[in-house]
Amino acid sequence: MHAESLRVAGGADLETAVAVSTDWRKAHLQREEYAMLEFGEKLSLLPRSMKEDDIGLLRRYGYSDRDILGIVQASAYRNFITRVADGLGVELNVEHTIPVEILQAFGVSEEESRTTIYRDRVFAAEEQKEATILRPSMSRQGGSSDRVPWIETASDAGLGVIREMERVTSPYPLRNLALAFSLRPEALQATLGFGQLVGMGGSGLGFRVEAIIGLAVASALGMHYMGVHHAQAYMDAGATANDVAALIRDPAGGGLDGLEHDVARFVEKLTRAPSAMAQSDLDTLRRGGLNDQDAMTVVGSASFEFFLCSAAAALGVPLEDERFAPAALEAFGVMSSR
Repeated sequence: MHAESLRVAGGADLETAVAVSTDWRKAHLQREEYAMLEFGEKLSLLPRSMKEDDIGLLRRYGYSDRDILGIVQASAYRNFITRVADGLGVELNVEHTIPVEILQAFGVSEEESRTTIYRDRVFAAEEQKEATILRPSMSRQGGSSDRVPWIETASDAGLGVIREMERVTSPYPLRNLALAFSLRPEALQATLGFGQLVGMGGSGLGFRVEAIIGLAVASALGMHYMGVHHAQAYMDAGATANDVAALIRDPAGGGLDGLEHDVARFVEKLTRAPSAMAQSDLDTLRRGGLNDQDAMTVVGSASFEFFLCSAAAALGVPLEDERFAPAALEAFGVMSSR
């Protein structure tokens, strides 16, 4: 659908839309557009490897820090919505004609476009589970040692919503993530609003399950910023240091059983290999006792956590100076500043 949006709303010709869909390096684009796509591809496939130099490259091609924040948020959003669609098995809109060339670029035939994008993925098969994201080691990713994000901030412009983010995510507020979003306070407001529906205590799944979802996503990606926050939340919900370590070692449900194990396994797969999601993955959640609204919330929560993790990685968001438990810090290779 993004390829068709590029052609229709973005004004690109069909050849360019197909080229961007298959190998954007062969598309006829401006140099700054190549830089933007290279940044977005790295963020999508290797979020843990993002460096401050990646931000600097975009600046050298003329992007302002506000532009860069927009690129980060747009890239993270596309990864979010892709996982929502794959996690729920969303079908193509059969009432909208999509050029055959674009369908073929994604391996979809005209006939399949009128049925379902699940095709042969009604049942999950382990051999289909090809990770699209590098499985990380659990040491803190490199980057600037500064205690500020890699882009400029404008706390005065969005001070109200920053304080609201701090209040909602207390007692371990996502203060630095909010600050990193401050050049686009309207986007921060939208992030906070949606976050309160699928997490931050407002999902209806309970704080413990929310923490398990967040920790499974962060662990699958090896992202220390959100990982430490969720490890702390998991411990606050009754988990031990061993429980935290087990789930980080195996984000697909290590140390868990029953529905919690099924949720973690679903979330880990959705994070690392969304294109391999199948109807049977959702059926597992249903058999565990979740209704469709709860299952949809799990999908939305996991996808949203990917959005937060990748945005924090791309912007170099540093961990706050809060009193996190040593186990939460050490699990992600973070040393206490106290």
